[in-house]
Amino acid sequence: MQPEEIVVEEPAAPPREPFWGYSDLALVLGLLVASVALIVLVCGVLAFAVPALRDDPTPLLLPMQFALYLFIYLCFFVVFKLRYGKPVFASLGWRRTSIHPLVLAGGGAALALAISALAAAIHTPKVKSPIDEITKTPLSLAIFAVMAVTIAPLFEELLFRGFIQPLLSRSLGVTAGVVLTAALFGALHAPEYSWAWQYALAVTIAGAVFGWIRARTQSIIPSTIMHGGYNLVFIVALLFMKYGPHK
Repeated sequence: MQPEEIVVEEPAAPPREPFWGYSDLALVLGLLVASVALIVLVCGVLAFAVPALRDDPTPLLLPMQFALYLFIYLCFFVVFKLRYGKPVFASLGWRRTSIHPLVLAGGGAALALAISALAAAIHTPKVKSPIDEITKTPLSLAIFAVMAVTIAPLFEELLFRGFIQPLLSRSLGVTAGVVLTAALFGALHAPEYSWAWQYALAVTIAGAVFGWIRARTQSIIPSTIMHGGYNLVFIVALLFMKYGPHK
């Protein structure tokens, strides 16, 4: 009679965090490039059909921005829901946090004031920005303000701190992931400010702070609220410049 063979089962490997890879990053970026091309094509057709838009395409800028955010979500839906069967927001780090929202919004506002002081110290030039064109009328300014404090921070955090940063952090370490994502964040905002390096540096530093809070809390809710508070300060400053007592 032979002794029974004892089978020792290997412990299951912990799930990879994040579970997506660089092929998914390439897929999302490819879909985003195609989405931007489609948006530009549609706007070109509209400008051709409506002569007034050829001279002043400003009315198309806000719809273009909203369409871009919609396409960002659709790209994530393709990757997470269709490819992996996972929910979009939860996969990207939309998790509850113990930090009070007012504390986070206040932190974002304080960061905006600190960044403004830094911008003044490094003699940041005044440049013409697309924001000046988008906010020419009170209605467009109101729509832009709401988007800048709510939708824009949400989708920028989903893309940068929710999707890109965890992937880079898994490969290169948390610090490198935060720094590289922040640098990319700053670089992509540079065209809005005529490629002035001072603006790119300021946005990069803000992105690094958002990335740090995301890494510490393992959630994009805090960085999203901070981002909204950060943008709110600049919206208030814009309102004051356009409609303040000196006007």
